[in-house]
Amino acid sequence: METQLASATDRPGFLKPGWTRVLGPPWVASLVVLAVIAAIRFYAVLSPYPLQVLFFVQAVAMWVLPLVMLTAQGRREVGLTVQGMTPVSLLLSALAGVACGLVLFGLGMETYGNSADNWCISIRNYLRFEDMRGLLPPLGVFALYALPAVCMNPIGEEIFFRGFLHRAFTRRFNPTFATLVSSVLFGLMYLAVHGFWRDGSGIHLRLASTALALILMACIGAVFTLCRTLSGSLWPAMAAHAAFNLTLLGATIHEFFP
Repeated sequence: METQLASATDRPGFLKPGWTRVLGPPWVASLVVLAVIAAIRFYAVLSPYPLQVLFFVQAVAMWVLPLVMLTAQGRREVGLTVQGMTPVSLLLSALAGVACGLVLFGLGMETYGNSADNWCISIRNYLRFEDMRGLLPPLGVFALYALPAVCMNPIGEEIFFRGFLHRAFTRRFNPTFATLVSSVLFGLMYLAVHGFWRDGSGIHLRLASTALALILMACIGAVFTLCRTLSGSLWPAMAAHAAFNLTLLGATIHEFFP
């Protein structure tokens, strides 16, 4: 399916004409959109006072992107269809997401323990578990974050990375290169949570653990791409991403929440 779609390189009909005139071909337009989304996300994390509402803004922007920027043909090409989605594909994709979450959590704990280089510690700090002390039990904290973990970034990011960006690069290049680009860029986006940190002396980078986290997240992005490619639909990739988030959230709460 992907090979057939890729045969007509950059053919028209993917982006709405106005966007093509302003931003250029789809693969260039996807990078421009990514730059805007990344700027919002990194600013939200690295600003002196974390602006969590901006995470909602960038998630919504990715949700509505197909309606705003893509033609009906483009929405079909990115996989926004139930065709190819089956209960089996959803279940297998969710299990793949659970496995990815357990691997990422286990490697973080085994490699870095309770140090600041552990991305699980970064997740704990980002979710402000310290502020939850005495307010909610672990199950309550999980319930509080579960809905955003399923409905916020998993849907938006799969629409953008495995849908828009991957398809745009497949049209111009090939599916293998598109998977490499979309997976690496997906990993880079998650450096907003772990790679960079800010204190009174400025902004810093955890170089070694950041490099490992980037590789791991890029591999996880490739797994999500596989879920989308094998099924022909974005929905199994969304199921894998949601299961990944829930697994990592649950494991982190279990390990660190008092």
